[in-house]
Amino acid sequence: MTFTSYRFLSRLLRPLAYAYLRRLGRKDPAYRLGIEERWGRGDYRSISPGSIWIHAASVGEIRAAQPLIDRLLEEGRPLFITTNTPTGRQTAEDRYGAGIVVRFAPVDVPDAVERFLDNLRPSAALFVELELWPNRLVALERRNIPIALVNARLSEASFRRYARFARLMKQCLAGVVCVSAQTEADAERYRRMGVPDRRIEVTGNLKFDQSVNDQQIQLGRLLRSQIGLDRPVWVAASLRQAEAPIVKEAHGLLRARYPNALLIAVPRHPEQFTWPDSVWDRHVLMASGLYENKPIAPETSVVLGDTYGEMIRFLSAADIAFVGGTLTPVGGHNPLEPASLAKAILMGPNVTNFRQIDSLLGDRGGRIRVHSAAELADSLTSLFGDRHYLAEVGDNARRLVEEHRGATELTLSALHRTLFMNEVKS
Repeated sequence: MTFTSYRFLSRLLRPLAYAYLRRLGRKDPAYRLGIEERWGRGDYRSISPGSIWIHAASVGEIRAAQPLIDRLLEEGRPLFITTNTPTGRQTAEDRYGAGIVVRFAPVDVPDAVERFLDNLRPSAALFVELELWPNRLVALERRNIPIALVNARLSEASFRRYARFARLMKQCLAGVVCVSAQTEADAERYRRMGVPDRRIEVTGNLKFDQSVNDQQIQLGRLLRSQIGLDRPVWVAASLRQAEAPIVKEAHGLLRARYPNALLIAVPRHPEQFTWPDSVWDRHVLMASGLYENKPIAPETSVVLGDTYGEMIRFLSAADIAFVGGTLTPVGGHNPLEPASLAKAILMGPNVTNFRQIDSLLGDRGGRIRVHSAAELADSLTSLFGDRHYLAEVGDNARRLVEEHRGATELTLSALHRTLFMNEVKS
């Protein structure tokens, strides 16, 4: 497929994109807000022309980019952020307030992208992780706006999909002046996609540099005092709906050994999540119903996280973290937040999105692999039964994070040599 063919096809699919967004809006009203921004028609008057456009698809990418965004702000660079999801937008707005304007990204159809760029006129574009949208990339290149792919990853499966459209991708990547890759394997796949080697650097994973919110840690300690220091507490973080029955079964098996054990279940998408049989289960307490200084009743066995932006609070209140999205084929979610808090980590086998981190954690002894409810329960029981083992696994995870910090400075150096090269020369 050529870019001309893709551009024509994307025009034809415009009604489908519109219908898809309307469908999302019916399921989640938050998608109705800012709908015009997705077609490049938003209010952009508060964004200075010549600002740097940073696009991060959702919550995970926003959080990953935070260390780099913070350093760019320290350099006094004007920025604006786009994201694809309401939760991603809320995360960025909560973090930066009025300091950075946050909007939804344009749908990858020609008129939306061109209208967006006409309004914004960015000086450069930074795309976080894996955001290879042809109309955006080519429109930027044709306007001589340099592009960087930061914290760039490209799995073998993704590479094979893109390789089917090799001619199209070569055109799309022509304007990319910097690929700041997470690993050498990612870098090699971008070389095979046609990006010149001189434009690629292995800088590590920005997620290792993420800071932890101290206020959330303090709130987590308060929550733990409400729960009781003597209760075994574990978190199912970024839990997917398909995993809920597995986690519930594991918790039941755990409570057969530890009747006072408490699970904090934190869904990836709270607005779409239903705890199995929660309508009839009086032992489930919604996190939004927690009150400061009010103890959690001993008969409560599950706290269901129906709030946003409090993952650190829940992790801080727990002893062990199961990382969701790993017992269902979605590729897994970020284990580095619990690792940085020295929590023992349990993960299923579906870790495509975090294969390198999972491997490092496994090699270091900071992660335990589980495949079923029974294995999850057995691992929880073993950890709670041996506090020395529990602390050792958590400390191994924390040390791994500390040893791999530094991607932010390496990425910034790469950007200075490429994206901001003309500034240095002047």
